[in-house]
Amino acid sequence: MTEKQEHLLQLLREIDEICKKHHLRYVMAGGSLIGVVRNEGFIPWDDDVDIYMPRDDWDKFVEIARTELPPDRAVQAVDVDREFTNTFPRYADTASCAIHKHQLIGKDKAGEIVDVLTLDPIPADDREYEKYRTHMMIYSELVNVAFVYGSRWEIPAGMYLKYLLYEKIFGRDKTLKKLEKIMFSYKEEECDRYAMRWGGCPFLFGKDVMFPVKYMEFEGLQVMVPNRVSDYLIWHYGDEWSYIPPHEERSSHEAITLEDSTYEELREEYMKRVNPGKIRRNSVFRKMYHLLTAKGRHRLSRKRNLLKAKAVELDLEARIRENPESLESMVEKREFAALNEIFSQYYQIQLSKEFIGREDFGNIYPFYHPVLLSISDEAFEAAMMTLICTERVAKAHRMLQLKEKLDHLTPKMQQMADDIVLFRKAACHYEMKEKDEAGAICRELLGRYPENPGVLKLLCRLVMERASESGDTSQAETLVAHTLDIYPDDGYFLKYKADLVLKKEGKAQALPLYAEAREKTNNGITHLEIDKYLKTEKEEAIRNCRELLNREKKEEALSWASLWERLLPEDETIRGYACLVRSTFETDSEQLSELEKLLYAKMAEYEEKPEKMSGEDSSVWCEAMEAFLCRTGYPKEYAKKKIQMFLTADQKILDELCVQVLEFDNDEKKEAVRYKLAGDIQYKMGCTAQAFACYRKALEGELPVGIRGELADVILEDLYKGGKKAAALARKKDAMEYLDHWLGKYENLETLQGLFIRTLNHYGVAE
Repeated sequence: MTEKQEHLLQLLREIDEICKKHHLRYVMAGGSLIGVVRNEGFIPWDDDVDIYMPRDDWDKFVEIARTELPPDRAVQAVDVDREFTNTFPRYADTASCAIHKHQLIGKDKAGEIVDVLTLDPIPADDREYEKYRTHMMIYSELVNVAFVYGSRWEIPAGMYLKYLLYEKIFGRDKTLKKLEKIMFSYKEEECDRYAMRWGGCPFLFGKDVMFPVKYMEFEGLQVMVPNRVSDYLIWHYGDEWSYIPPHEERSSHEAITLEDSTYEELREEYMKRVNPGKIRRNSVFRKMYHLLTAKGRHRLSRKRNLLKAKAVELDLEARIRENPESLESMVEKREFAALNEIFSQYYQIQLSKEFIGREDFGNIYPFYHPVLLSISDEAFEAAMMTLICTERVAKAHRMLQLKEKLDHLTPKMQQMADDIVLFRKAACHYEMKEKDEAGAICRELLGRYPENPGVLKLLCRLVMERASESGDTSQAETLVAHTLDIYPDDGYFLKYKADLVLKKEGKAQALPLYAEAREKTNNGITHLEIDKYLKTEKEEAIRNCRELLNREKKEEALSWASLWERLLPEDETIRGYACLVRSTFETDSEQLSELEKLLYAKMAEYEEKPEKMSGEDSSVWCEAMEAFLCRTGYPKEYAKKKIQMFLTADQKILDELCVQVLEFDNDEKKEAVRYKLAGDIQYKMGCTAQAFACYRKALEGELPVGIRGELADVILEDLYKGGKKAAALARKKDAMEYLDHWLGKYENLETLQGLFIRTLNHYGVAE
C-alpha cells in the first residue's frame, strides 16, 4: 500500500465502524469494489475510495457525525454545508491537504477523502427519473462552479437561468431546498430502484442488486459489498472487469496534495491572489455558453461521425469482397482470429466512445444518442459472434441492444442477445453459490458455442471447485486438458492445470506452471488465487534461497531467482532475495548492469523514505547491495560504509562517515579504495574539490576494475555536464568564472589530462 492508500484505509475503517455500530448500510463501489474482488484490497494504482450509501442511512450518518466523529474529521455535503462545492458527500480528514479543482474557491475542509455517493430512491416510472435527472443537472450546475453538467444532456439554458436568478433573489439555501424537495421526495419503501446522486450521470440500480449487503475482505477489513457483486461490476465495467488493464489505461484522480499542511494554510496563501467573484461570474458565462451551444455541437459531432461511418462501411465491404471465404463459413469453422482482422477497423470506430458513448461523465451524450454503422445482417452477425467468442461479451451486448433499438434483430442476433443474458445469469448463480444452476447454463451454452472461452472458464471454475470438495479430479483433468488443446497459451486454464499438477505431482512440477500461468493472463482473479497459494510457500522459498546461498549452489540459486521473480514479480522481499542471488553469482555483464541500476534506485528510495528501512525487505536489499559492492571490489567493511552513505543525506552523519573511512587500517592494497569511498562521501556532501582530491589519490593507486569503472563514470559525467554548461554560458556571456570554478577541482591542465587518459584507458580507448 502507498502512504495515501494507508490514509484512505483509516478513513474507511472509521466509516465502517460507525456504520456497523449503528446498523447503517453502505457498499463498496467502483474501482474500490474491483479492488475488493480482484485484490482483496486496493488496486495498486488506485488513489481513492468510493462507497454508496442509501439516502436514509446517510441522513442518520450525518446526525451521528455531529457527536461521534474522531478528531480532525468532517462530513462534507451540500445538505450539511451550503458552501460545499460538490453534489455528493465526502468523509474528510481536515488535518491533511488534498484539494480537487472544484474546491479551489470554496470553503470546503479539503483533505484526504472517501467519496460517499448517495443512493436516492426512484419510482419505476421513467418519467419520474427524467424529472429527477433534469433537476439534478440544474442542482449540480448551481453547486459546482468548476464543471458544466447540463450540456451533456441538453438541459435547457433557460431553466438553468431561471434557478440562477431564483438563487440571486432568494439565496442559495432556499434555491437548493426547492430543488431538493423535488428530487428527494420519494420514500425508499415505495421504490424498487435507486439513482446514484451524481451530477455527471445519476445511474440507476435495482435495490436487489445492492441489498441486503454481503461482507468481503479489503486490506484485512470486513467491508460491506453489494448483494449481487457480479451484476453491478458487469453493468459498470462490462464482463471484462476482472482483467487488469494495460498501464496506459490506468487512471487516477487529479488533486493538489501537500504533506505536513492543512487546507486552511494553503488557502490563506492562494486566496490572496484569487478573485472568487470573478471566477464565479466567468463560470456562469461559461455554463451558459455550453448550454446554449450544446445542440449545435452535438449536431456537428454527429455529422462528423456519419462521414467517418461511411468511410468505414466502404472499407469493411471491400475487405469482405476480397476475402476468399464467406463470413458464415468462417464463423462455422471458428476462424475468429481472421475474422477479428477483417473487422478490426469496424471495431475501432463502432465501439469507440465517440460512436456509442459510455455511462460516465464525459461520454454520456453519445451513450444516449449513438451512431450505428450500416452493414449487412450477415456481417453484423459475424462481427458480434467474433466479439462473443473472443471474450468481449459486454461490447457485443451493447451493440445488440443498439441494433434492436435503432434497426432490427434477426433470429440469430436475438439468440446471441438472449445467450449473453443467460451467461450473465450463470455468473450470478455462481456468485450466489447456486452451482448446479450455473453449470446447467454453461453446458447449454456450450452446445451453441462449443469453444467459447468465457463459458469454458466458468465451467472450469465450477468443475475444479467440485473436484476440490469431492477429491475426484478425473472430470476436472479431462476438461482442463480439453481447454488447453483449444487455448494452449491461456493462463486462466494453465492455472487450473498447475492446481491439478500440484495435487498429483507436487510443488516442484507445479511452480513453473504457475509462473507461466501468471505471465499468460492479465485476469486479476487468477493472479489473486496464485498469490494466495504462493504466499503460503514464501517463507519456505526464502529458507531454500538462504540454503543455496550458504552452500554456494550457483546454478540452483540463479534458477530459484529466475523462477520466483516470475511467480511473485511485485513482492519486495522476493525481489530482494533474487537481487541477492544475482549479486552473488551473476556473471552476465548486461544482467549485472541492470542489477546495478535497480540496486542504486532502491538505495535512493530508502534515502528518500527512511520509514521503509524497517523490516525484512530493506535488510535483504541492503545485503544484496553489499554483495554487489563486494563483487565490484569493495572490501566488506568498505561496502557497509558505502551503504550507510547511500541511506542518509544528513551532512553531520556523512562527515563522520568520511572521517571513519579515512581512519580505516593502513593496508596499502586498500588505500586506493579508501580514497575512492571518501571521495564519494565528499561528493554527496557537495564538497567537490575535496572529493576530486580524493579521486586523484585513488587513481594513483591500484583500484579493482569495477571500482575504477565507477570512478571513470563519475569523471566522464562531470566532464560532460560541465562542458555542456560551459558551452551554454560561453554563448551568452564570459564563461571564465564558471570554468575556474568547475575545472579548479582538477588542480591543473596536466592533472586533468592524466585523469582523462586513465579514464579512457579503463574503457580500452587508446591515448
